[in-house]
Amino acid sequence: MIKFFRHIRMNLMETGKTGKYFKYAIGEIVLVVIGILIALSINNWNENKKANIKFNKLLVNVFNNLKVDLEEVQGVIDFYNKKDTLGTNIINGKYSVSDYKNNVIPDILFFGYTGFYVTDIGYNALMENTDNIPSEYEQLIADLNRQFIITAERIEANLKVFSNIVESTRTRYALNFPWYSQTDSVSNEKRRQYSVNNPIYKNEVRLYKRYGIENFSRSVKHFYQQGLPLFLTLKKAINDTSPLPSFFPKNADSFDSVKSDYLGNYLFSNGNELIVKEINGFLFIYINDSPSAILSFVSKDILKNHNNGRILTFKRDKSNKVIGWTNGSNTITKVTAND
Repeated sequence: MIKFFRHIRMNLMETGKTGKYFKYAIGEIVLVVIGILIALSINNWNENKKANIKFNKLLVNVFNNLKVDLEEVQGVIDFYNKKDTLGTNIINGKYSVSDYKNNVIPDILFFGYTGFYVTDIGYNALMENTDNIPSEYEQLIADLNRQFIITAERIEANLKVFSNIVESTRTRYALNFPWYSQTDSVSNEKRRQYSVNNPIYKNEVRLYKRYGIENFSRSVKHFYQQGLPLFLTLKKAINDTSPLPSFFPKNADSFDSVKSDYLGNYLFSNGNELIVKEINGFLFIYINDSPSAILSFVSKDILKNHNNGRILTFKRDKSNKVIGWTNGSNTITKVTAND
């Protein structure tokens, strides 16, 4: 091909056709430029394809880490929900010595706790390759940062304080009460009497509830509530077609055609605002741009808030438009619809 073009140039020069020669030269330059541009375009396309493949692999790792954490966190939430009920009953004096003796409840509340640590291996690997993140994923990255930095650090900090309180309590018992490590009948009876009658024990229960349930467990629940829409977004991004895991509430995707009726902005009576959004077929309550709860379908206009277990009864006007809901204690008014 090169010899062919060289032959044309030489022929034009030898015959004295200078004008045609210059036109030909310009045309040849244009062809070369076009060839270079095409080559660059193909190279850029290949590089972008490689970057997208790498980014997708990184997202898959984040997705798998989050899936494992959301499965684990269910057990943590259940553990502290039971502790919450147990602690409230102890504080209110609802248990007797015979309840302890008959194993209705454990002897000492504080000597059992479970931690939770966010798995951030996939997230950290993703953040080490930020040059490969396409611009359309900016919101996803922001949501990941909130989950794996802000919420994860809050969980870690709350667990540290809570575990220190528990360990301090264990040490105090070990140093001051001989029956702490004994299992004979006399020691067991002393432990039961202490649990029922000692006011300090009830104060320790209050500390447990405050730092273990109100702080640590609540931050774990927040990780779960934030994690559900994030999981769905990642699932869609990596084109995962597997069935939803068991940590998704039942009937959370059973809204069918009425789903859009509930979307929009709502106001509490005190002026606080929340938004009902749809994420890949599921409805979520957002407060301050953060997911607060996933909703599941009970029946038409009756939904369940899976953060606090409350039933939401939606109201409609004469034109059949949703105008708000009540949850038994609050009335929430719909102000705008999400079109």
